[in-house]
Amino acid sequence: MILIKLQGGLGNQMFQYAFGLALSAKLNTHLYFDLSFFKQDDHGLTPRTYQLDLFSKRVNIAGDGMINRFLNPGLMQRICNKTGIGKTTIYREKAMSFNPDVFAVKQPAYVEGFWQSELYFAPVSASIRKALTFRAPLNEESAKIAAGLAQQANTVSVHVRRGDYVSSKTTNQLHGTCSVTYYQKAIALVKEQVADPVFFFFSDDSEWVQQHLLPLTEKGVLVQHNLHNDSWQDMALMSKCKHHIIANSSFSWWGAWLNPDIEKVVIAPEDWFNTKSEYFVASNIVPSNWLRLPNE
Repeated sequence: MILIKLQGGLGNQMFQYAFGLALSAKLNTHLYFDLSFFKQDDHGLTPRTYQLDLFSKRVNIAGDGMINRFLNPGLMQRICNKTGIGKTTIYREKAMSFNPDVFAVKQPAYVEGFWQSELYFAPVSASIRKALTFRAPLNEESAKIAAGLAQQANTVSVHVRRGDYVSSKTTNQLHGTCSVTYYQKAIALVKEQVADPVFFFFSDDSEWVQQHLLPLTEKGVLVQHNLHNDSWQDMALMSKCKHHIIANSSFSWWGAWLNPDIEKVVIAPEDWFNTKSEYFVASNIVPSNWLRLPNE
């Protein structure tokens, strides 16, 4: 049995979910998730809610008793841990660079981390894409856009993440933002590689996009109707585009990755984090076949 701690927003949860599916498949065991993070209000970051219920595959949620077996063991479990009979394992990610050692974890195990690399689940990518199929229908406006995307040859999603990356000091220190120059160069590069591209912009700061980015495109569409509980639909629409310019955001990472087209052009920022912390070593987050440009 594997128990994965979920944390962060939708994109982060998807990484942890995909990793958990791959790990449990490799170990041929049951998979459960700890949702206790979403009951906390003191983690200092943007408040988040559990969102894996957006997808078609059933998710097993761990109860308090199962979680406490690892994190707050009773007397009998402590005895088992000392003797090695029925011993539980806690495995915490040491850094965000890919580490295959986790696949040798002894179960039952409680596993905590972000697991932000395609390398953790690339061997089962087809089943991951199937599991990460949104089960709810698109709203009327999104459905119209999706139909239009299907009829156009070279659609390009452009994701601009600002919001808490700008307003929250803690989040800004961790992530930073992608500059206007990054998007200018990315759009220019797409125009060099893709014939007659149509750019679809997705952002939590529409005014910024209208001021700085829309003038750079001959054909540009700003998608700004998916708010609050419908925000996941922006990711669904991104995945239906042919090519992608992403932010240093797991949300747009998944928008690009869920597109299965092997000929897609994906442009990503060179620096994923704005910190020199040894934990946030992001050498494997961006797949090797995606193009990278400086954030500044």
